Amino acid sequence: MFAQKKKPLVERIESHIQLDSVSLHVPGHKNGLLYPASWQPFLKYDLTEITGLDDLYHSEAAIEESRQLLTACYGAEESYFLVNGTTGGNLAMILAAVGRGEKVLVSRDVHKSILHGLELAGAVPIFLTAAVDPEIGVASGVSCDLLEEAFTLHPDIAACIFTYPSYYGTVFDLASCISIAHRYQAVVLVDEAHGAHFAAHPDFPTDALQLGADAVVQSAHKTLPAMTMGSFLHIASSHPRLQEVPRYLQMLQSSSPSYLIMASLDIARHYVANYEAADFETFWEMRANWEASLTASGFEVLTPADPLKLVIRRAGSTGFELLAEFEQNGYFPELADESQALLILPLLKKNDSFPAPSNWQTVAADKKERQEIQPIAPAAITELAISYEAMRGLKTEFLPVEAAVGYVAAENVMTYPPGIPELIRGEKITAEHVTVLQAIKTRRYQGGEKLHENKLKVFKEI
Repeated sequence: MFAQKKKPLVERIESHIQLDSVSLHVPGHKNGLLYPASWQPFLKYDLTEITGLDDLYHSEAAIEESRQLLTACYGAEESYFLVNGTTGGNLAMILAAVGRGEKVLVSRDVHKSILHGLELAGAVPIFLTAAVDPEIGVASGVSCDLLEEAFTLHPDIAACIFTYPSYYGTVFDLASCISIAHRYQAVVLVDEAHGAHFAAHPDFPTDALQLGADAVVQSAHKTLPAMTMGSFLHIASSHPRLQEVPRYLQMLQSSSPSYLIMASLDIARHYVANYEAADFETFWEMRANWEASLTASGFEVLTPADPLKLVIRRAGSTGFELLAEFEQNGYFPELADESQALLILPLLKKNDSFPAPSNWQTVAADKKERQEIQPIAPAAITELAISYEAMRGLKTEFLPVEAAVGYVAAENVMTYPPGIPELIRGEKITAEHVTVLQAIKTRRYQGGEKLHENKLKVFKEI
């Protein structure tokens, strides 16, 4: 445990800064010299692979020591720093684990990066309709019965990919799902973007590594004090399908990794490794104060399995109206949907504070006709209408959204955040898709290159 008190990479960078050296190397801001003075202390940490600072892709000194501490902290066999987010880790573990033409079981509620990884791998996704959390009303994992059914229909599935927890902090019986997948000899990959903090205290949900997953990616920047794009990748088994992960990380990540991001990952690991019972008591008191304050201000407060998340509702208001009200009071929630807004609290330590709002000002909402977005509910187990391999070279065209029914989508379209596709490239477009797309085009979304013109990209009829 004493070793976890160290921050090897941060300490090594700070030793270099003390040299007050002249930069004749990249980056071009020269230790912040070319920036305003207020930026310079921060940018002194933005270094490169000069003598003494180690190398992310051939680590032997400070980075390697930090990586080993990360591995021990989470109880993995090997752990890695990621400098281009969980997206890079998802792509690396998928490309390493899945060969062209191999079947992959994946829940419909996956992040777009999972779909991108499957397409790059030339995999054959088998989609499972996501279960719905009964309290929060959002997609949350899959049922064990549906998983068993999928393996009965497709016993040659090579890998399973699960999202745990959901963006909203809900969880499902991942341990049983992992057990089922392993019984069928499938490797289990978990996108745990919102669960990097689970290791901090037993009152958080159990993390996927402890539940038996083979590989797990976590967004340290989402719930731990790491900089944006800083993530962890953990390998928890010696499964032969995961041997090539380090090679793919070199292919997919920048050859000039950010030392600022890596240093922040060293800090994030140190933070979670040294989180104590007294820290959690401080966090819990803060959370209780927030819940009480919000309730007193007329909000309904829902508490998912992850205590770091609060879901806020109010009768007669959409989540987007609540979002606007929060922002006009000076608070910026993570996201909103038609029903609710999501707040992500800080993982406080003792002697820190994060005061709950008082004197809340209710804002008169600019009332608009409410557009209910009904989730698409395809058959429980589905496949793409056109395989990723077959899509290569096919010509595309743009059609009016209403005229696209019956065609095969040539683009992913998703509300963002959270980045879960409502329409998946390669699936046949239905009238239900059209209803959803007409609603989300008035919101923040990604994909849908010309959706703002009421057009969808489809594959031309063969």
